[in-house]
Amino acid sequence: MNRKIPKHDLKLPEDSRTELKETLGPVVSGDLPQEYTDKKPIIAVGDVVTDILIKQGITPDVCIYDGITRRGNYDKKEQRPEKTLNIKNPAGMIASRSWDVIQEAIDNEKPVSVEVDGEEDLLSLVSIALCPEEGIVIYGIPSKGMVINEVDSEIKRKTWQVINNMTKVDEG
Repeated sequence: MNRKIPKHDLKLPEDSRTELKETLGPVVSGDLPQEYTDKKPIIAVGDVVTDILIKQGITPDVCIYDGITRRGNYDKKEQRPEKTLNIKNPAGMIASRSWDVIQEAIDNEKPVSVEVDGEEDLLSLVSIALCPEEGIVIYGIPSKGMVINEVDSEIKRKTWQVINNMTKVDEG
């Protein structure tokens, strides 16, 4: 299986959208269960997930958010990590630059915010692909809760399958 970081933007094909609705980890509502709070790194994808964790006293190592939830503006409620990286990532896509930005955030010794101009949803795939094993990537499902992805070789394999099935976006 190809696990080479793409050098071009990727778009999620329509037929892969259903596949992504199946979660790879447990869905929890409310706070992050205690058994996950010591995982390293903790990557939060989404505004609401980020605020839930910070309100619980957990500062994620990486917070990825776009200021939008359920297609409406979202005003952050909790203080985000001071260091902020910015990225443009259109809806339904993974921008090629996102790989470098998320890797830089993961490698940083202090917590980092990644502020997305566009949509962060598919950046959970990049986060899982880049996250060291034993870490967790958490993203939200509106009206259901948070999906906790414990990163191991199997979840990475499934994530790379999805990434490798995405469509290359031609420039120009």
